[in-house]
Amino acid sequence: MQLKNTILLLFVIGLGTTVTAQKYSSINKKEITKEWESATFSSKKTFAENISEVPEFEILSKLLKNESLRLAIEKEEMVTIFAFTDATLLKLSKKKRDSILSKTKQMNAMVKYLAVPGRVDSYSLRSAINKANGTTYLKTLDGQKLGVKEVEGQLQIIDADNRKAIVIASDFNHKNGFFHIIEGLIFPSAEE
Repeated sequence: MQLKNTILLLFVIGLGTTVTAQKYSSINKKEITKEWESATFSSKKTFAENISEVPEFEILSKLLKNESLRLAIEKEEMVTIFAFTDATLLKLSKKKRDSILSKTKQMNAMVKYLAVPGRVDSYSLRSAINKANGTTYLKTLDGQKLGVKEVEGQLQIIDADNRKAIVIASDFNHKNGFFHIIEGLIFPSAEE
């Protein structure tokens, strides 16, 4: 009887070690890099680290200095982010831009609205759009729906008020997922 218990104990320990090792085996994966403009983004860095020194993302990078916002994104095991560039905001009139940027709470809500749990690459988005016959909806970090459709070969994301942003570059890796670069502003419901 004692021999059976010893064998059973060794089996359980061995099985537990194997399962744990499989879960964390991806930690030592090879680094994946991809360039955009003058920046190189890396799968070994968090999203905030990837954009922190890229001039086109100064505003978004500044927003991610808010610890609660940054942690909301980083705590997700996998997350896909639609990242807006500074150029998107600079296209607005100074008055409108200043109005939007002065509302920190709304800007943080917008960043959460542009983040989707899971690793969603452009191929997955196109497949989901085809299955949905035109527009697919993703659940965002803040629990709202974000529409995605393809128009003339370009992916577009759409908010509840039908504002659109175009995906201008896609499939950049970060430590816990993907990010896509967008042009255009969209907002969560009841925010602007």
